[in-house]
Amino acid sequence: MDRPDRLGTPRRWAVLALGLVLLVIGVSTSILAGLGVGSWQVFETGLMAATGLPFAPVAIAESLILLVVAWVWLGQPPWAATVILAFAGLPIGWVLDTFSQPDSLLAQTAMLLGSIVLIGLGVAFYLAAALGASAQDAMFVGLYETYSWRPGYVRFGLDFTLVVLGTLLGGQLGIGTLVATIGIPVIIEPALRLGHQLADTPLPVAMRPSG
Repeated sequence: MDRPDRLGTPRRWAVLALGLVLLVIGVSTSILAGLGVGSWQVFETGLMAATGLPFAPVAIAESLILLVVAWVWLGQPPWAATVILAFAGLPIGWVLDTFSQPDSLLAQTAMLLGSIVLIGLGVAFYLAAALGASAQDAMFVGLYETYSWRPGYVRFGLDFTLVVLGTLLGGQLGIGTLVATIGIPVIIEPALRLGHQLADTPLPVAMRPSG
């Protein structure tokens, strides 16, 4: 597989920054919509319900395990985006403290749909910059890069598995969770194409023209 230089270029760093901003706004607005948590949050709240542990140790243990697995198995070492995203809770918390949840269901639905688009674009752009990935996204990008699987299929498979496991463990589930589980995989491939074009990095093998 193609491995762009880890130090990156100004162009790739700019795409990384754009992706992270879109991702933070998308995650924040998905929470403010109040219609259901994301797939990883379903799994995490399920682990909390099953183990009786609070969120912090569950999230830390999960992230460390995922980072090790993605590095050893899938060749995805932590890098710049991994460190930056470890502090993503700070701007997300600021947004949640500054803005309030809409009152009407229509506004909440519009916010949810907008957040799905923003999350899809944000994830695709920052991954296309090839400057690292969060613990959770390292598994995603590692699978489609290592096995040349379609990113949309990988994303749906991961999110669907997390939602099922989290629900079985007693995690939170809402209609927004189901919409995001279907919507983000649909958006991710066209968003990756645009992101790689902007960052001038090679497309995943599974998305390249055959022949």
